[in-house]
Amino acid sequence: YLNVSVKGGNTANTEFEFLTGDTMAFLPAGSIPYQQYITKDTPSMASYLKSLGYETYAMHPYYASGWNRDKIYPLLGFDSFYSSADFYGSTYVRGYIDDSSCVDKIIETYEKKDAGTPAFIFNVTMQNHSPYTDGYQNLQGNITVDGTVSAQLSEYLTLVKLSDVALEKLIDYFETQDEPTVIVFFGDHQPTDAVVEPIWNLEGKSSSDLTEKENQLRYKVPYVIWANYDIDEETGADTSANYLAAEVLERAGVPLDEYRSYLMHLKTEYPVISAVRTVKADGSEVRASDEKDEMDIYRKLQYYELFDHGTVN
Repeated sequence: YLNVSVKGGNTANTEFEFLTGDTMAFLPAGSIPYQQYITKDTPSMASYLKSLGYETYAMHPYYASGWNRDKIYPLLGFDSFYSSADFYGSTYVRGYIDDSSCVDKIIETYEKKDAGTPAFIFNVTMQNHSPYTDGYQNLQGNITVDGTVSAQLSEYLTLVKLSDVALEKLIDYFETQDEPTVIVFFGDHQPTDAVVEPIWNLEGKSSSDLTEKENQLRYKVPYVIWANYDIDEETGADTSANYLAAEVLERAGVPLDEYRSYLMHLKTEYPVISAVRTVKADGSEVRASDEKDEMDIYRKLQYYELFDHGTVN
């Protein structure tokens, strides 16, 4: 599972942690770096891969201006950004371009890129966005949970199943390709409390009486790293969004830059760091703001990466 810093919304913060390797744990509560802090070229996974000769693409099948993506993605090193206006002939689930169309766009982009040139394609889907209460004729909730008749929960789970089908479609395609390919699939956050409340009720609980550990579970989302060639297999490898990009590059055999090399070193001491929880190698939980020494180094490096990088003194 991937530990993230948000739930029910604020997708951009999970994007930020994944792409930059920075953590929301060091930023003020309520911050949105895409709207507040990224105002110039900022190091990211995209800019690093671009420096290695990769073509870099960002995709989001909705309005380009959402969370300032049309301004932020170029600053993070993306050469191209495809928003809903570029998803020609797409199909819709509810009122959103569906995940199957996102898969089609990824495949189309892959097939059109320069032959032999590696590519980094980052797609933030829209199909499963809340709310789950409006009701649409083009989606009938067919996944249910015994003991509850929640329409919201049924709609959400039905959408998750459609995402699973789309992921299968993506993997089926790249299984047949000769070019080495890695697919990373992860959630940005869990749904709002209203969606999962029926599950808690079945257990005699509600959102108002969760323990701290139960609440922390609301900030964990599934992730998978798949490749069309042999890589080391592992399960139960919990991590946090700030580490995931470095782990992907390492799994893919891509040499790490200095910042991501440092993050992989830090992970041996603090395998999880988020705005919600920080876990030490021995399994104990601490507050990132209270940790000194190694955490201070990370804090200073993040400050440089986010605010001082490229500054001429």
